[in-house]
Amino acid sequence: MKDNIVVPLPKEEDKVAASKRRESYAATRDLQAMEFNNAIAKRILMDSKNIIKCNKCGKEFTATGNSEGNLICPDCQ
Repeated sequence: MKDNIVVPLPKEEDKVAASKRRESYAATRDLQAMEFNNAIAKRILMDSKNIIKCNKCGKEFTATGNSEGNLICPDCQ
């Protein structure tokens, strides 16, 4: 009995069905990659804008130039 080795053979898959499955998987993967890339690009853009919260009203505004000491938004000034 030990000499009998059973190797399971995979099912034969229809070529059209296999092709359709691969295309669907690739489309889903590409969409997910595009969403990730857009999120990363948006995060990098937001980091480069240097957004600061106002000390008085709490509104977020974009700092122009070197405004280390100026933490008040233009509306509150």
